[in-house]
Amino acid sequence: MDEQTFPYDHDVLAAFPGARSYGRGELETTYLAERGGVPYLVVVPRLRGGSVTVIAFADERERAAHLARPVTA
Repeated sequence: MDEQTFPYDHDVLAAFPGARSYGRGELETTYLAERGGVPYLVVVPRLRGGSVTVIAFADERERAAHLARPVTA
């Protein structure tokens, strides 16, 4: 797993054609994406000023395990 963070104005979704919405919360929208055979999770803040997080996974199983883990506050 490799996690990177970018400023909100970084047009990260343009780098992932076909990204699809996975979940929407009060603060962020999460997208599933693939590029070059690599599965990604892209987290975009709903408000300007936050950071975009892009997580690359070794394979689909690793991404599924990440999504299945409990969310902690």
